[in-house]
Amino acid sequence: MTPQQMDNHEPKDQAPLVTVVIVNYNRRDDLRDALESVRKQDHEPVEVIVVDNASSDGSEQMLKAEFPQVRCIRLEKNIGMDGYTLACQAAQGQILFQMDNDSLMPDASVLSKVVAAFQQATADVAVMATHVAEHRKGVDDVGQQRLKDQRQGMLPTGGFHSGGVAFRKALMDTVGYYNEDVFLYGAELFVQAKVWAAGYKLLYLPEVLMLHCGSGTARSPMGVYYETRNRYWFMRHYGSAWQQARHLPFMVLHDFVYAIHKKSLSRWRQALLEGFGPLPASLQHKVRSPHPMFVQGVDRVGRSFSIGRTVARTWQRFLTAKSV
Repeated sequence: MTPQQMDNHEPKDQAPLVTVVIVNYNRRDDLRDALESVRKQDHEPVEVIVVDNASSDGSEQMLKAEFPQVRCIRLEKNIGMDGYTLACQAAQGQILFQMDNDSLMPDASVLSKVVAAFQQATADVAVMATHVAEHRKGVDDVGQQRLKDQRQGMLPTGGFHSGGVAFRKALMDTVGYYNEDVFLYGAELFVQAKVWAAGYKLLYLPEVLMLHCGSGTARSPMGVYYETRNRYWFMRHYGSAWQQARHLPFMVLHDFVYAIHKKSLSRWRQALLEGFGPLPASLQHKVRSPHPMFVQGVDRVGRSFSIGRTVARTWQRFLTAKSV
């Protein structure tokens, strides 16, 4: 794909326009690599939109100089994951492909495989998740990461990773995108619940690999704060009274252990106070749905913080720390 084709809005051979959406904050070099991987895709037409969350590292200047065909929406303040909402709403494509600014498309066929999957899927499939692997540049072998999941086809899944996921825009425009108050970490859960509540499907494409080259500073003490606060908000917003009573105590216990591991007890206490305090305006109208996918999805989130899961994660962290 040439740089000119990245901005091509005209259908070719009736292929649907795909809009790639990226939110960036002070990751200029990672963003460059991400866009280079998009440029190599064999699908066309492709539109690319980058929402820049008030970066101060020259990201906007780099885009203008090296990727003039990319549409950049420059913000005056950092609004976190809700930047994806702006990009998705502005997109012209029938299919939206979301990736992080530190994600890479390792194959030229990522977008074409996603498009083919949507064309084969039923009309109620709103989301196609990809196989997102945590990747260390120059260390991890892509071939080995690909082998970790060798399944094929469109499989039912409980969720998606923001590092690589596709949306059917016509459905997602009715469902809604990210929440303005859920700034960072776990924001995907809120989108997933909206999809479940609407009765739409979320499928997983294990053969479509995306690489997430996350920063070592990504899980800072503030990350612990956002991550834990947001999951309390999630359960209070979407969970029934019974689901809240059954899952929230175990979430709190899990997060206490997690905060000790991350040496971030003060941030966890802050998250606890806010997570169980008054809900922000955007979450005060609680969502309930009889759709089995919604009920099961909320339960699945809650069960991921059970005693057994907490013990397993704690033991894994101990083994990882011991091997370092």
